[in-house]
Amino acid sequence: MKHLVLGALVATGALISLAGCGSGDDGGDGVDPTGDGGTGIDAPAGPCDPIAPPNQQGCQTGQRCTWIVDSGGLAGDDAVGHVGCVVDGTLPLGAVCTPTTGGQPDRCTTGLICAGGTCQDICGFGGGADAGCVDGRSCARHANLFASGTAAPIAGACDLTCDPLTQQIAAGGPCPDQQACYLLTSDRDTVAVCAKAGTGTHDQDLTGPAFANACVAGAQPRRKNSASTTVQCGGLCKPVDVTSTMARLSEGGLAPDSCAVRWGAAAADDGGRGESCRYWSGRESFAALSPYSNTVGWCFKHVAFEYDGDGDGTNDSSFPRCAALTMADVVPPVGVPPHNDAAYFWCLAMAPARAPMITIPQVLADRVRD
Repeated sequence: MKHLVLGALVATGALISLAGCGSGDDGGDGVDPTGDGGTGIDAPAGPCDPIAPPNQQGCQTGQRCTWIVDSGGLAGDDAVGHVGCVVDGTLPLGAVCTPTTGGQPDRCTTGLICAGGTCQDICGFGGGADAGCVDGRSCARHANLFASGTAAPIAGACDLTCDPLTQQIAAGGPCPDQQACYLLTSDRDTVAVCAKAGTGTHDQDLTGPAFANACVAGAQPRRKNSASTTVQCGGLCKPVDVTSTMARLSEGGLAPDSCAVRWGAAAADDGGRGESCRYWSGRESFAALSPYSNTVGWCFKHVAFEYDGDGDGTNDSSFPRCAALTMADVVPPVGVPPHNDAAYFWCLAMAPARAPMITIPQVLADRVRD
């Protein structure tokens, strides 16, 4: 069973997703304030199936099945829409497009949807035969795409897969102009895709819904502290195994992708600003390891967090530094369940069989906004 996730961030915060495009099996476009995550379903959720091949979608000849926005979706508000049949469009894969709005569908051809300003393949999250994306792209959840308001989307769009630390796409080179690489974490998987770049900087509080791409390149939304539900931007980092006797000087990650070098956040508890590079696995709630569980880290302000050390449901213990932990089970809660302290607090890479981990509410990245 996978470790206990940084539960506090999920329980209290918005569900973060990309605002523009996605890649992989469980990406997204924007933050889902409900934190409901992925449903593991594929279309249809209406009179037709947008993921099915042409002429098998349940529409008349010359029509296609797609997502139609009936109202909203502009200026950052939630959209209301439905799945339905419309006259087939003519724009091919990759063509510049205008998203559906006011009941008017986009002009992409069958099997494509306008996401991130271009026609992209439609994909699903249930693993069906027609649900996946081609190599180099992943299925991402987008705000106001195949979902009304904060409902779980029934389908997504195939966005370019990328490396959130190097900001390079799988095929080489950077994301498209004005886009950056963001991690999208649902209740089933983590993917990294290119999406419209945000403007929030490290340690900057976010207002309104928090989307995975609300921050600048290389940063992701995170919970500010354990005493509030405020979401802010925090930098990513390159993690390394750290304990009281191992790599203590690399507690903030490996330079140049360390919290100190890249984001100006040292691990020392200086003035209440100490931050350490913790494995991304601490933000995942599913059983299997993702490609990013042990390869990407996030700058965690340990000095700002407390956790429940005695199991009474109240945060009462200061969050420990990795450099103070051993691989024994001596830090409360001792033996509940039996665990390796360093792994329990996300300081060690996870084995394929997830070990128990601490749970505090955190932000779950699931969608992006265009």
